[in-house]
Amino acid sequence: MMKRRKQHFLFPIGLVIAFVFEGSIMHFFSTLLAGTFPMVPYLTMLWFVYAILFVRDLHQLHLYWWAFGIGIGYDLYYIGVLGIYTFIFPLIVYVTKLMTMYIEENVVSGTLIYLIDVIIVLILGYGAGRIAHLVYFSGVHFMAFAFGPTILLNLIIFLLLYYPVSLLFDQYRS
Repeated sequence: MMKRRKQHFLFPIGLVIAFVFEGSIMHFFSTLLAGTFPMVPYLTMLWFVYAILFVRDLHQLHLYWWAFGIGIGYDLYYIGVLGIYTFIFPLIVYVTKLMTMYIEENVVSGTLIYLIDVIIVLILGYGAGRIAHLVYFSGVHFMAFAFGPTILLNLIIFLLLYYPVSLLFDQYRS
């Protein structure tokens, strides 16, 4: 009973920390991350992927509701247009849960799943930004200068945090 109670607090607290820390990283390292090759650390999405990979009893976490709610907050705070990440985050939760049904969890498969998730977020985010007139650079410019560096940054963060977060969630595995 105590493990379940702690688990209910661990996920939302980690999600809020990831949400705030994502903005803090972008603010403090803006000269490095927003230079010629702009990079976005998707820590909020990373926390959802880690939860799906490391928590076995997912239905008690209500991930879709959390993804929807944090998507609204993400849109209002970071983007300024409601609807882009409100749609993308629940979609990422769905796609990740679908992939984990067919792939056994380990560091290699987790990295592949996260890579696919980042690609989905980047493409859908860019497409929605173009439709909403928030992004004015071409698709070629996006692919050449933002797509690759963002994927590289997120994969590095994923691999650096994989084992520490796995140990954090380890007490809740059943």
